[in-house]
Amino acid sequence: MTALSLTLLVALSGLGTPPRNTRPPQAQSPAESSRPQDLTEEEVAARVHSYLGSIDTPISAERWRALGSRAVGPLESVVRDGAALPSRRAKAVEALSVVGGARARKVVLQVARSEEEPFGVRASALRAAGRMLGPKDLVQELRPVMESAREAPTRATAAEVLAHRAPGSSCKAVRAQASREARSPRMQFGRALDRCQEAE
Repeated sequence: MTALSLTLLVALSGLGTPPRNTRPPQAQSPAESSRPQDLTEEEVAARVHSYLGSIDTPISAERWRALGSRAVGPLESVVRDGAALPSRRAKAVEALSVVGGARARKVVLQVARSEEEPFGVRASALRAAGRMLGPKDLVQELRPVMESAREAPTRATAAEVLAHRAPGSSCKAVRAQASREARSPRMQFGRALDRCQEAE
């Protein structure tokens, strides 16, 4: 048998054998295969709830943005639902910061300022504000939280967001607040202080 014949035989014997480490393409649901602009309001809301309920599959920023401003209403409803799981509400706040717009910004800032919110939800709103606001507006909105929030973890989270997003205009205030904290809460400002040191 010639070398050419042997090569051809080996190649043919591999036909029909699926390559290793490959997965069949995942089928999309009818809702997923529809373009967001073709969806009704009810279908947009259903997709929002589907995305929020996703555990194993991360929802990309592109998929949230594709839903457009019509996703803000359903997301706001989840954020304002005190009976919903804090983790679900926090995901909705994060999604609002991705979808964007004036209404989304208003909801995010209301949650960031609220002393009634669970820490996880409020922390998500503080980080969301860091993505939505420019340095000047961010300092205006988050410095009062850093200086007067009841809970030390909330103050420290606000300081961290300020130190990362607006170090030039906030690090002096971050250091001043850290110095006012008792010893244990001051330790929670460590990442904010480290970021300010890096920004020098």
